Amino acid sequence: MSERQVGLMAFLKGSSDPKDRMPGCATYDHHGGVCLLDRPCLVEQRERCQHFERAVLPTAADIGQLQNITFAYERHIGKRVDIKVSNEVVKDDRICPACKTALLPPRRRLCNRCQKAKRRVSHRANYAASRPSRSMSDS
Repeated sequence: MSERQVGLMAFLKGSSDPKDRMPGCATYDHHGGVCLLDRPCLVEQRERCQHFERAVLPTAADIGQLQNITFAYERHIGKRVDIKVSNEVVKDDRICPACKTALLPPRRRLCNRCQKAKRRVSHRANYAASRPSRSMSDS
């Protein structure tokens, strides 16, 4: 079964279907589209929300989306955050230095796409270097 991708706003608003295991933020009013804490939703305004970071974001681990949702949240607010899940701090994941968008798995220097592109360039360069040069002066 393939892993389902969930966007930040879909995760924030949640789902009413219990099978999705995605309750969303308890203080988000679906009818008014605002926060119930007598203020606009900070996440929607691209600001840090302590309630979202402490109570909502760690639940992304339940659906296997902690890294993706955390990365989307960090990009959305423009800041790095450390998320605490069951007494363990999930440190920021590394981002691919070539494309600056993909998360890197442990012990990897590049994401799959950039690694493939780099390998292709390297193979072409090695092949070109190993070919005998053709000179126009065959005297």
